[in-house]
Amino acid sequence: MLKLQSPQEIKKAINKRARADKVYKSNSHVQKRYFSLMLVPSYSSAKTRSIRIPYVAFYILFFILAVVGITILSLYIRTQFLVRVAEHTSVSLEQAQEAYVNLQETSVEESRRLAKERAYLQAALTRERIRGQEEQSMQQQTYLDSLEILQSYVENLENQLTQFEIYRQEILDILSSRANIPPIRDMLNEMYLAQMILQDDLQHISNQTAGIRLEQGSTIAFMSATNNRVAASVSDQATDALLDYIALIELTLEIKTELYSQLEEQVRQIYPYLNNYPTLRPINGKMSSGFGWRRNPMGGGGGQMHRGVDISAPRGTSIVATGGGTVVFSDWSGAYGNKVIIDHGIGIKTLYAHNSQNLVQVGQTVSRGDVIARVGSTGQSTGPHVHYEVIVNGENVNPTAFFLE
Repeated sequence: MLKLQSPQEIKKAINKRARADKVYKSNSHVQKRYFSLMLVPSYSSAKTRSIRIPYVAFYILFFILAVVGITILSLYIRTQFLVRVAEHTSVSLEQAQEAYVNLQETSVEESRRLAKERAYLQAALTRERIRGQEEQSMQQQTYLDSLEILQSYVENLENQLTQFEIYRQEILDILSSRANIPPIRDMLNEMYLAQMILQDDLQHISNQTAGIRLEQGSTIAFMSATNNRVAASVSDQATDALLDYIALIELTLEIKTELYSQLEEQVRQIYPYLNNYPTLRPINGKMSSGFGWRRNPMGGGGGQMHRGVDISAPRGTSIVATGGGTVVFSDWSGAYGNKVIIDHGIGIKTLYAHNSQNLVQVGQTVSRGDVIARVGSTGQSTGPHVHYEVIVNGENVNPTAFFLE
């Protein structure tokens, strides 16, 4: 039997269905704005849970992770490049030092040997002149042979002078490779000017010796082609020419000695800058604060004079000595926190602050590139970084001018 519904019941049923459709559409719209993650437990008695992540939060998180990954990769590539540059610079400095030591040893040995050989040569010439006067007719051929031996000896001296010039040029080339350091560049300019004057004197002597050698060679050839009586008179001319030539060689040796003395003195002055001048960055990182006036980073009004630069890096990053020197401070220092100061011995000191750990002691000698501390945030600091200062003759200067490598 079919039961008829009243108009009120039919209206209620329609309203109930409309509300159900509205709730369903609202839930569908909400679900489209989220990612839903279902968490299914490993045991059957627990309830299944779900986590909803908004689309916007998911995209922001993905973008942040991508940016961090690219930044880390860039820092790694830059670090490898700077490590290779530091290794190349270290090898160049070791080669310069080794060449300098070899030059010193060779110069001393050759100077002694040349002095002995010069004395021997003068004695031999004296003996030959006396013998030529007493037995000129009988020993003319012997005299010529001795003269040729002396010529060979002089040629040997000339070869030694040439070798010394090669050594000198090698040292100058090595020093020129570090001309990016301002004090070394100025000293090299002075060295070149001083040695150019002596080089002009050497050129003048060289022109004179060339003429004497030509005349001497012609005289010896004439002596060999004539009889003993004529050769006896010509031999004195050959001897005088040879003595004149030896005198010029001795003068050349004196000028060469002066050249090497100047070079040794200049190298002695340059040597501390080769090893000790602070040319490196203490760490590889982003400069977060420069040199000069800035706002107080700890809050409050007014500004403050920032006497160095701040370079950010992860906590524990190695801090290296920017140049060789002696550690004169390594301890806690108030707002600086853990602090290290290195005296480079050329009127320059460098300061490294806010370290998590100091790895050197007062009095310790360090070389350019040695690890001296770890990055931290001790003292008055807003985050992990190294505060780096360069102090020249007691005054703070901008450290960025010293970042040459």
